Amino acid sequence: MRVRIERIGDDRPEEVVIYCRETTPEVEALARTVRQGQDAGQAPSFFKGDREVFLSLKEVLFFETDSDRVFAHTGNDAFEIHRRLYELEAALPGYFVRVSRSAIVSTLHVYSIQKGLTGVSRVAFRDTHKEVFGSRMFGSELFRKMKERNLS
Repeated sequence: MRVRIERIGDDRPEEVVIYCRETTPEVEALARTVRQGQDAGQAPSFFKGDREVFLSLKEVLFFETDSDRVFAHTGNDAFEIHRRLYELEAALPGYFVRVSRSAIVSTLHVYSIQKGLTGVSRVAFRDTHKEVFGSRMFGSELFRKMKERNLS
């Protein structure tokens, strides 16, 4: 694979273009890395009503969608986020993992995972009554990240 960097003038926007014969997992990973680098340092803004609240991502237990809105949940509160879940997933640090089509959890706060007969898992968090349900499709990644966390 050849890499080329070209300097441009201030009048043109910066752009990364990937030329490939087919979209392989490696190409997708490269594109994801570029997007994450672009979003790095751009923590989401948290809103409670008309107030912007300043939280650390380490305080967030999970993100979930409710209708067409996305919420960040802490131990005792929920804050609206003005981003889509897939945008958050690309920008969040590695200790966050997608557990369903509608939820991303922080492995730092997971207390237990209860597997159900249908493949749906109930994820519980430390020091709170809040929980979220994970789907079978995303379960293996959650278990992998939890084992990684326990080895650290």
